[in-house]
Amino acid sequence: MAVHQPVSVFGFLATVALALATPVGAQSLTSIVVEYPSGRVISESGADVVTYPASLTKMMTLYLTFEALRNGRINMATRLPVSKEAAGQPPSKLGLRPGSTIRVDEAIRALAVKSANDVAVVLAEGLAGSEARFAQLMTYRAREMGMTRTRFVNASGLPDEEQRTTARDMAVLATRLLMDFPEYYGFFGLANFVWRGRTYYNHNALLHTYPGMDGLKTGYTRASGYNLAASAVRNGRRLVAVVLGGATSGARNREMVRLLDEGFAIGASADNGAAERQPSAGESGSAAGTALKTGRSSPRPNEPWLKGSAGLREGANYTVQLGVFPSRRVAAETARRTARTVPSLRGGEVSVVPLGSRTRSYAARVQSLTKAAARSSCESLRRAGKPCLIVAIPERAAGSR
Repeated sequence: MAVHQPVSVFGFLATVALALATPVGAQSLTSIVVEYPSGRVISESGADVVTYPASLTKMMTLYLTFEALRNGRINMATRLPVSKEAAGQPPSKLGLRPGSTIRVDEAIRALAVKSANDVAVVLAEGLAGSEARFAQLMTYRAREMGMTRTRFVNASGLPDEEQRTTARDMAVLATRLLMDFPEYYGFFGLANFVWRGRTYYNHNALLHTYPGMDGLKTGYTRASGYNLAASAVRNGRRLVAVVLGGATSGARNREMVRLLDEGFAIGASADNGAAERQPSAGESGSAAGTALKTGRSSPRPNEPWLKGSAGLREGANYTVQLGVFPSRRVAAETARRTARTVPSLRGGEVSVVPLGSRTRSYAARVQSLTKAAARSSCESLRRAGKPCLIVAIPERAAGSR
């Protein structure tokens, strides 16, 4: 049974002409590197050239899934039905049978790790009634985020000449996933996913070889080439990078490594300390998204920013975020329980931080940790399939609750 609700966006695509340039072929490699969360553009090459997203599309499919989870329309145990249309999708896929079901938590892992096309359609149909309707919602949300050169026509990223994006737009989406859903970001860094006794491994080999890389998504079609959106942390500083159109996966990965190494070698911006603002999921934009468009950071007045994440040393103050919850009580209970059960969190200070300006929500955090303890905690929690995001905060900000 579908778990969708009516959304008045059918006229949206009719009123927006979407007169985008014809996408380029896979031979054209484009890229962008931005500082998170300030949004400062560190480097870019053809970042506004229109091309094909391939399976980076699934980042938006998951964004809308995370929205549905936060809004209570579904939960992790909700079972979604598999239609004949979903089961008939070409690989990469799990091989779901028509008439069967799959839990939401399994579906999320299948998309983040296996990039399963059949599961993408299951989520689309379950949340919106049809994949076509879901794709309209995806494009609508992209417009709200400022992704002006992106159009989605399916939930998977399978080849379609009308499905298009740019490196800059994909960086906006990656940034919004980090900002809006830190409690779910850990899914993008899972090393593997087990389904019916078979283990599927993450397609992003750099998760295992590039120090500090902890998530996001690969993609490939013949028309798009090899794509990768990635985020990495080094010395308390996070970068988000997108490479589109690699001739091979190896060439794409080498370009990503080069861009991130160069990005980390460049000094942090003065306002990168505007670190870890967490807007509500209902907000239509973000300061980081604004900076991606304008090249400068534009924090809004009266919104909380935690200052200074660059250049932290091993003994500095690190915080881990364990999820975002609709009530302060649930956030506090989650933080206390996790701090008791994860050895590397013991001795840390439990903190609950109100987030957002429209829809109040609360981040569960444990602070006053060393970098090693923060990393160890998140590695342990992610192996267990639980959310964890490292937030680096300097000593002077540690007293803020």
